[in-house]
Amino acid sequence: MNSFNHIARGIEAELRRQIETWESGGQVVQETLDYEVKSDTVTPRRRKEEADDYRYFPEPDLVPLEPEVAAVERLRSEVPELPGARIRRFETQYELPYYDAEVLNGSAALAALYEQVALDGIDAKAASNVLMNDFVATGIDPAAVDGAELAKLIAARSTLPRETFTRALAESADPEFRAGTYLGDTLVSDAAELEPLIERVLADHPSQVAAYKGGKEGLLGFFVGQVMKETEGKADPKVVNELLRSKLSA
Repeated sequence: MNSFNHIARGIEAELRRQIETWESGGQVVQETLDYEVKSDTVTPRRRKEEADDYRYFPEPDLVPLEPEVAAVERLRSEVPELPGARIRRFETQYELPYYDAEVLNGSAALAALYEQVALDGIDAKAASNVLMNDFVATGIDPAAVDGAELAKLIAARSTLPRETFTRALAESADPEFRAGTYLGDTLVSDAAELEPLIERVLADHPSQVAAYKGGKEGLLGFFVGQVMKETEGKADPKVVNELLRSKLSA
């Protein structure tokens, strides 16, 4: 076969032949077939059952292996979450598009850093965009970055000059890295100061509050973002996250 079209037509012809064979009471056997393009039919070339090349033999030096069920279950429990399962979880837990989930799981370290950032209450999609693009472009090892500090930086990204945000990302692997260095003033973490602002944000978005209480917990990042916008990025996102969860569950 010298074209994809002929391959497709050959498969279709073989499907028809096998259906006709079974429906007429015959039996399909293993054999090599030729496909005739002009007649759109397949014809037998040679049978396979009797050819040594197509026969299978048990390996005489290998004994049957039947591990105990308990051992299998123990080993299964020790296997870490596999990339495929984590991709599916990212899609459901963080409501990410498949593309984002796949890219973030390109390395276990990047996936772990994303979870540190996302669990701090940052908008899931915004965190994904930053990590997939700006952060990856720095070439930094994700395992060397403090996710909590990076979350503060991402939460305040809209209030920072682009060059400041880029420089901060490039320096985020430094053990001494603190987001507050680039945010100017010290982050606001006083609950008494943040609570009135949070209550106002929730009052201004009743439909989102109802949706969150209805099960769309991914909206927590939206509320955090609104609070960060109101404070020009100076609120501590971890404290904001905790206060929002408390008020939304009340």
